[in-house]
Amino acid sequence: MERIVTRPRAGTRCPNNRIVSTGAARRWLPRALLAAGTVLALAACGGGEGGGSSNAAPAASVVRLCPAAVDYSTPYLGGTGSGELVKVQIDTKQMTWAVTFLDSSVPRTPGTVQPTRSDTASGSNVISGTLTQETGLPTDKLNQCAFRLNGASLDPARPARLFLGEGVMGGTIPGARIQFNGVAGAGAVPDTTFPYFQFIGFSQIESDLTKVAGNYNGSGFHEVPSKNFQWVAQDYRMALAADGSFTVCDNAAGGACRQKGNKFTVHSSGALLSTNYAGELPPTLGGTMGRAYLIVGKLRGALVPVMIRVGYANASFTNLQPIGADDEIGIGMMAPAVSATQGSLNGEYIGVDSSFEYRTTALVGDAAAMLDPFRASDATLAIALKLDYSQTTAGVIRTTRKDGNATTPIGKFMFTGGVFGFLETRGGSPYFTIGAFVE
Repeated sequence: MERIVTRPRAGTRCPNNRIVSTGAARRWLPRALLAAGTVLALAACGGGEGGGSSNAAPAASVVRLCPAAVDYSTPYLGGTGSGELVKVQIDTKQMTWAVTFLDSSVPRTPGTVQPTRSDTASGSNVISGTLTQETGLPTDKLNQCAFRLNGASLDPARPARLFLGEGVMGGTIPGARIQFNGVAGAGAVPDTTFPYFQFIGFSQIESDLTKVAGNYNGSGFHEVPSKNFQWVAQDYRMALAADGSFTVCDNAAGGACRQKGNKFTVHSSGALLSTNYAGELPPTLGGTMGRAYLIVGKLRGALVPVMIRVGYANASFTNLQPIGADDEIGIGMMAPAVSATQGSLNGEYIGVDSSFEYRTTALVGDAAAMLDPFRASDATLAIALKLDYSQTTAGVIRTTRKDGNATTPIGKFMFTGGVFGFLETRGGSPYFTIGAFVE
């Protein structure tokens, strides 16, 4: 029987972004923190729509949170929670969207592993449709930067959405139904439908390894279809050299340091590619054949490396490719190992988490709150966090639950260029989300 993935089991499931404004922060930030049970004295956020004293001077002008118009001449290169390298384009005048799959291990048809969505030899690698302006967010300013992708979601009750910002786009792209009976007694994939997949991408990327080289913290979320979609966290440090060589050190107890794949080189898309990149779990069948991409966005004067892993699966004896199932897929991000100061990261961020839920995250001082932006008043969906800026590892901000105890999860935030990655263990399973700065 087909399994539909809407709200995954107690843990999560395999991430996004966009940008908003002062008016939104004024409405959402206090609501987020109060809904989560956090009592804070919030400074006035100033300007924007709604709220405020009746004696306040009117704003001189309204600052948009995204470009007034975008067309297909501005593509956004990025990655997905399904481990796919994609180019996303929208036209805000024609109200259309297109997703081009540049590399993917997600099959086009249930019951198969090939062709995948990026295979151009057997058909188009482009999915397209029409846009509808979003109306479900708290302000017009927010809604004018959010769009529904008509026909993209496989669950009509859960629309796929994209959030447009200045230089960044996030949200969700078309989902897929995945199922395979396996080969030689291995590699079977249970029948599972994903309504959509998380996405984050950038209008400008950096391909020069000499500029990307450095020391990074990394976190992410993977799953393995041929292991009953087993979830696994990424939690590591990476030293990347200008020649593309690198060392990854696993932060888990007893974790090793090694070069997990071949040197990173520049892919035709502009992303950086490492072939034969080892996953967090060993292949189900055959050797290591998966690929890792670093999509290094240029945003707010900083580099934002997003890493995806594209899996490998082949069950044919006639296509001259090795038989195998190294199908671990997922998304994560890296941030420079540079200390952050309390208050420097204050603001509101938006993204999609590994449970396929849209999330707003508000940070004020040593506190943070996460909630659903489309159900902001529902306190049952809000989580309040305490932030620890002592940073045993530079750039990694540890979190605990505001109402927590000794058994509640410990989390980690990392930030760069107005984008964050957040990793936490919930119910024994990893939870991961990426958020982009709103205001």
